[in-house]
Amino acid sequence: MSNVSTVVEKHIQLSAERADRLNRLAQLHQMAEDQIIEKALDILFALTELLDEGTERRGWSFLSDAALQRVWDNEADAAYDN
Repeated sequence: MSNVSTVVEKHIQLSAERADRLNRLAQLHQMAEDQIIEKALDILFALTELLDEGTERRGWSFLSDAALQRVWDNEADAAYDN
């Protein structure tokens, strides 16, 4: 199995200030600007996945809270508690 990835050329627009910062960052780390952008996108995608997991977890928690409330808040449970 080959680890060769397909490269797609994408044109983006940046403000002059961001383009300058990207250039300086690439020079500082002796990397191509494309590599800096690729790493930044990896971080963004990982963060998005993390946030999506948190949203999913909150959804399940919300659903389970309602079910738990029904189990605990009933006459039989109240009799047991007393």
